[in-house]
Amino acid sequence: MKKFAAIMGAIFMVMVTVSVVLSAYHHEGENDSPNFLAQYPDKAGTKLDHCALCHTGGKYEQKGKWVSLGSCQWCHYKYGYDGSGNIVDTLNTYGMDYLVSGRNQSALAAIADKDSDGDGYGNAVEIAAIRYPGNANDDPSKVPAPSRVYTKAQLEAMSQHTQFMLMNTSRSGDFYAEYTGVPVEDLLKDAGILGSASGITVFSPDGWSDYHPLEADPDPELYHVNGIYPEALFYYDTEADTAINLTDGWCDYGAPSCAGRKHLDSIVNANGLKMILAFKREGQNMEPGVLGDDNKLSGEGPFRIVPPQKVSSPPDQSSNAANQDVIWPYDYDWDHNAGSATRTVTIIRVEPLPEGTTDVDVLEAGWKYVDEEKIIVYGAIADTNPPIPDIKINGQDGPLTVSTGDSISVTVGLAAGSRLGQNADWWVVAYESATNWWSYVYAQQSWIGWSGALQPCLQTGLFNVSPAFQVFSGRLWPGVYDFYFAVDSNSDGNPQGTWLDMARVTVQ
Repeated sequence: MKKFAAIMGAIFMVMVTVSVVLSAYHHEGENDSPNFLAQYPDKAGTKLDHCALCHTGGKYEQKGKWVSLGSCQWCHYKYGYDGSGNIVDTLNTYGMDYLVSGRNQSALAAIADKDSDGDGYGNAVEIAAIRYPGNANDDPSKVPAPSRVYTKAQLEAMSQHTQFMLMNTSRSGDFYAEYTGVPVEDLLKDAGILGSASGITVFSPDGWSDYHPLEADPDPELYHVNGIYPEALFYYDTEADTAINLTDGWCDYGAPSCAGRKHLDSIVNANGLKMILAFKREGQNMEPGVLGDDNKLSGEGPFRIVPPQKVSSPPDQSSNAANQDVIWPYDYDWDHNAGSATRTVTIIRVEPLPEGTTDVDVLEAGWKYVDEEKIIVYGAIADTNPPIPDIKINGQDGPLTVSTGDSISVTVGLAAGSRLGQNADWWVVAYESATNWWSYVYAQQSWIGWSGALQPCLQTGLFNVSPAFQVFSGRLWPGVYDFYFAVDSNSDGNPQGTWLDMARVTVQ
């Protein structure tokens, strides 16, 4: 199976860093990250200190299905480790402006007042708000996506899964091991994953990120979250055993969980092979990841994403080994699942981000989270503090009945919750069942008869409405009226009613 086999050299890319000690993962020969941090030093460690600042994601078609990739993987896909592609094809509008303006610190200053992505906000304004200046869907009107932080103790209290498996690498040495952790599918359910979710992107504080679809995908490089992976076999040969073949061996069989296993034995795991967020290896806590002087990550804990092989294969020789005349020489097309077993994971982003939201500020979710043994899950998950609209008739939630001679008062209130400041359409409307139309729409501070398209009464950032605000006072003709107060997750003039409340009054 095709796997990333070498470090891309001299790639024009701003890679991620989520470290409070500013130890970013940078590609060899790359000078663009230092340029950005020199111009905007206070943005080190934020989401802008990331390849997505200048590079876009993308998608490609495979067997009639579109596969979406994040900026890191899209760059690998389009440019390639052999440099055969055109790196400019991966740039977003901000990256292009930076490139044509000179690709140096002065270029960043020159384009500070430009609106590269055309969303109405200048680049410097977006950068100050920690929003991507090359992504029109990310601007200062967006609010951080819903999130949940898990401690190791909380994860250990969840139902655990243990599995023995091969970790097949391309270069660094294969090994068999037993991992214990929480199935990622179960973790996402606990976090309240939304039905609109399509996959996850996991991040390590050294800058690496990897995308995983929720469901099985025909692409051999995309390891899915949900469900069971195929059963595997145990492959053993003395030629591969590093403990016996000290010169050319490539697989470590030294784990206690390997004891007693024979070549071609079936690997049996209770409840099957799954993608797990592991926190133990061979029953022991994993060594926390650290960034060495060579800017490379060592260690794998406290948490590691562990996907099994999609297609069981033997451990094959390292791709950079001189001696390939062995029982299992390196095979480019074999399943090298270890390449997607992200080490020292501190962030799981559930894709796609809900409308009106943006990435959380990951400054606090880097090496600090490694030390504190925490992980954050955010994105397309349930909002534990959503906006709460409230509409009342005569101070009541309804339903209530009044006579034609009675005057009614309709009031609205809003607790903006986690979406405080998010741009939204505000709607106050009444539906009359007798005429089967939206009989009233509150617009421009007045009530008007309306049988056509609805109109928002406000298009602005969400704010708390307290005390309640009166939107109607007067008498109504006989009939049944449903009064709605709704706010949307965007501001496009079309009613979605993302969060709404209704009160009914019968006039007789």
